[in-house]
Amino acid sequence: MTTSTNCSGCGAPMTPGAQFCGACGLRLGAGAGAQQTPLPPLPPIPQMPRSLSMGGGPTQHATLNCEPADAFAQALRAITATGGQVSWQQAPTSARFMIGKKDFMNTGGFTIKYDGDLQVQKTGPGQTTARFSLKVNWGSYVPLGASTVVVFLLMSYYFVALGLLFLIAILAYSAWAVSSQLPESLLQDIIRNLQAGGASAAPSQTPPPRSAPPPPPPPPSSAPTPNDTASIVEQIKQLAGLRDANAITNEEFEAKKAELLKRI
Repeated sequence: MTTSTNCSGCGAPMTPGAQFCGACGLRLGAGAGAQQTPLPPLPPIPQMPRSLSMGGGPTQHATLNCEPADAFAQALRAITATGGQVSWQQAPTSARFMIGKKDFMNTGGFTIKYDGDLQVQKTGPGQTTARFSLKVNWGSYVPLGASTVVVFLLMSYYFVALGLLFLIAILAYSAWAVSSQLPESLLQDIIRNLQAGGASAAPSQTPPPRSAPPPPPPPPSSAPTPNDTASIVEQIKQLAGLRDANAITNEEFEAKKAELLKRI
């Protein structure tokens, strides 16, 4: 007579000779209070690395002879004078701004936009460094790239191979220009405007003291000199000769003589 064994864990009937319960998987012969062997923990799921940016742009800095608050204000004025717009700021340490650049040689007349970053840090007693960095906004590059492709398609009908090389060269040059040459030029304009605003890195020089003005000349003496007296006497003699010649009247002679004698 064949007897069946019930599972001590769940009570389900078990086939003779079976080592495990088909319902709960308990090993045959284990006690009611027996527990299954825990499975080893799963290995941790590796975290995906953060997405990498397309790389930082060029950076330039200027050292100013002032405190960070003054340097921060002058840096913002330099950005605005270069055509930039400040979008966020945390005075007096950092700010973000947007600035554009357009020329015919490198951008074909299109405006390429750049995301700018300003960092202001005190570097010494009375000295502060303002650091500017620019990163190209590749969305603004789309019109320039699209126009280059159109030019290539127009030329490729006659010069397929030459047009392909020309397209690659133009795209490579324009991408290099908008990501390196143009932001360098913009940074130089910002630094130039910053230094033109009276925050030059060169120490200020005290002007030399002015020399005292020369004393004014002494007023002329009212006393007549011997030469003046002789001249007056000579004039009286001449007037007497004119009177004797009836050229002037005696009254005119006396009046003129009295006037001349007052000078002696």
